[in-house]
Amino acid sequence: MWKNPIITAVLGALVGLTVGYFYGEQHPLNQPPPPAAQAGGMPNPHQGVPGAPALSGQPAKPPEGGRTAATANPRLLEQARELETLLAKDPNNYDHLVQMGNTQYDLNDFIKAADYYERARAVKDDSSDVMTDLGVCYKESGKPQKALELFDKAADLHPDHWQSRYNAAVVRLFDLNDPAGARTEVEKLKKLQGKVANLPDLSGLETEINRRTK
Repeated sequence: MWKNPIITAVLGALVGLTVGYFYGEQHPLNQPPPPAAQAGGMPNPHQGVPGAPALSGQPAKPPEGGRTAATANPRLLEQARELETLLAKDPNNYDHLVQMGNTQYDLNDFIKAADYYERARAVKDDSSDVMTDLGVCYKESGKPQKALELFDKAADLHPDHWQSRYNAAVVRLFDLNDPAGARTEVEKLKKLQGKVANLPDLSGLETEINRRTK
């Protein structure tokens, strides 16, 4: 699953994990789906970084599963307990591992979330959504280079997966102080315009890149 946070980039805020929370928006924070209902494929409402400013021209939205009132949310805690029971019986169940990663992510426990996402990847490693959420966890844990490696891998795996590419731009710009690298990512994103849905306005990010380019 993934959280697709929409972040724009810039206006002072570090998009931070903002980087991509990057874009998350399909996961009603206060209504997590019951674990059992996600045994099949699960839409990933994650994929992104919390704390980013709203996209220009759009109302501000709290990042899905990000830093709002998720921590200690009773429903999320109950979901985590249910998933623990399911995983005790079937520790390599990919869907349950991903859902537990998402639940821990929503609880802002990025270290635990990363562990579950990594366990899921050990079972099957072909989801750009999972890689992006995992990258956000590493970003939040102070490991931007590791996050970038995952965003790059996710984007290479699925070139239309703009969220991972956008997050890569944000991490390069804000965390690694690499405006040239961020500009390269933005150019790749521009090639997706008109081809993918929900691609955000890149003007704010470009403005910040120009500001930081000497």
